[in-house]
Amino acid sequence: MRKCPILFAALALAFALPSLALAAEGSRSVLFQVGGGLSVPSYPAEVEEVFSLMEAQPGVERIKLSLDLALGFAVSQEAFVLGRVDGFGDRFYDSYDYYQMNLYLYSLGFRYYPRTTGLYLEAGAGGSKGVAQSSLGGDSASDWGFGYGGALGWDFNREARGFGLTLEARYDHIEFDGEGAGCLMLALNLCWK
Repeated sequence: MRKCPILFAALALAFALPSLALAAEGSRSVLFQVGGGLSVPSYPAEVEEVFSLMEAQPGVERIKLSLDLALGFAVSQEAFVLGRVDGFGDRFYDSYDYYQMNLYLYSLGFRYYPRTTGLYLEAGAGGSKGVAQSSLGGDSASDWGFGYGGALGWDFNREARGFGLTLEARYDHIEFDGEGAGCLMLALNLCWK
C-alpha cells in the first residue's frame, strides 16, 4: 500500500492533461473544493456498544464532524475526475480527558453534473484508515484498508466557472483492520470550478 500515493499522483497527472487542453479553450478545467459539516458514523456492534457506554457517562460530551478536500480535473463541461480526502472525527470528552476516533478515505472518483451546474452525482473508491487518539495513551493507527463513497449534491453557483458553495450529502464506507465502518455526512463546501 506504500505505492498508493505514487499511483494516485500518476492517475491525477494523467487526467490533468486533458483538463489543461479544456482550459486553453476557455472551458472548465480544474475543480477545488474544501468544506465540512456534521457526520453520523456507524461502527461494528462491539465498538458501538463501547461508544454508547462512554457517551452515557455523566459529564461526557460527544461531537461528530466531517471535513473534506477535493481536487478535480474536467474531462468535459459536465464531468470531473476527482481526488478526495474525507475525514470524520468522533470525539468524546469531559473537562479533563478525551478519546477520538478519526476515519479517513483517500479516493479517486468521478463527479457528474447533468446540467453543467446545480445537481451533481459523485462516486469514488480508494484507501482508508482509522486513527484512535486519547489524552491518556497517545495515537494508534490501523493498517490501510479499502473504502468507497457516493454523494448527491447541489452547486449554488449558476455559472459553469467561478467560486460558489455546494451542499453535499455523502456516504462513505471505510474498512480498517478487517472491520467495516460507515459515515453519513452533510457538508457545506467552498468550491472553485
